[in-house]
Amino acid sequence: MALLDSVRRDHFLAPANESELLLYRMTFDTPLRLDCRGTALPGLAKSWHKDSAGRVWTLTLKDDVGIYYDSPLTAHDVVAQWNERKAIESSMFLQSAVALDDKRISVTLSRPQDSVPKILADPVFSLPIANAQRPPGVRFETLAGVDSRDALDRGADLAVTRDPTLVDYLAGRPEFSAFALPWSRTYVLLQPASARALSLVGAETDRRSLARDAVSADARAAEPPFWWNDPGSCPTGVAPGAISASSRVVYLRGDEVARGLAERIVALAGSAAGLRAAAMEPEEFVPLLRIGSERAYVVALPRRTLAPCRESAALPEGARIQPLIDTRAYAIVRKGAPPLAVEWDGTVRVVPR
Repeated sequence: MALLDSVRRDHFLAPANESELLLYRMTFDTPLRLDCRGTALPGLAKSWHKDSAGRVWTLTLKDDVGIYYDSPLTAHDVVAQWNERKAIESSMFLQSAVALDDKRISVTLSRPQDSVPKILADPVFSLPIANAQRPPGVRFETLAGVDSRDALDRGADLAVTRDPTLVDYLAGRPEFSAFALPWSRTYVLLQPASARALSLVGAETDRRSLARDAVSADARAAEPPFWWNDPGSCPTGVAPGAISASSRVVYLRGDEVARGLAERIVALAGSAAGLRAAAMEPEEFVPLLRIGSERAYVVALPRRTLAPCRESAALPEGARIQPLIDTRAYAIVRKGAPPLAVEWDGTVRVVPR
């Protein structure tokens, strides 16, 4: 297996690229998993059942689910980690979690439901899994800075990429198969509530033009539904700050799709608007986005999320969110490689044979 992007071990709660997503799905697990249809499957928990009212669910952990401080992982360890991360409070769906013994966890929901709460498949509930539970014979190699073509030519069995030219490069190679993953990111133009509105991309034809001409990626005009249009009972976001005098359209450095969109938006606005595209490092971008101090932002939001309140909490209160394009990745697999499963958010997971 090849990991073509840089990987940081402290990103497991919020993976920043395809390589981190793949690695963390193999080395961390959640109480339950969701397949590509959203069906709940066993994860850390081998089974679950509800009380007669459907408000209290009891999870039974698998045997030897993982190692925590050199000891077998227990239900008490799981709940302690959730409490440390404030996972229950941030879920907006769960009220409490209590370890009944070493193998059972009682989870109380904010309101009754007939099916197991899917929020338990969110990464905030993940913990390291035991080596014995990982597919045998699978080894990850970090190849940051290595060209994808070179990595595959040198024997990598799997690459997840958003670069369509790599798919074209391997089109005539019978030892590889490539398949499109679900649409997983929606790029939006986010404008703070106090900023004068930019009305540059309104019609679907405009979004199709962006998808076709502004980016080098497998893209389409953004299609609803969009989870941010249904805030429900989520608390309000961060209060917006003052508008920057720089009139910047800000995007995350290293995201070439966001860069292409930001530059196209600046061009559409014309020189009279005084806008300019500006790349920001993550440590700069995140706080600037939270306070809404810039003229506009090009942001990649997940198309699907189990925790919309957590996602929206990172955005400035009252911001206007204009969907632009959807993008998706490709999985390139060498014949004979271990089988893969596609999960609810488009991430692939290697599964035992």
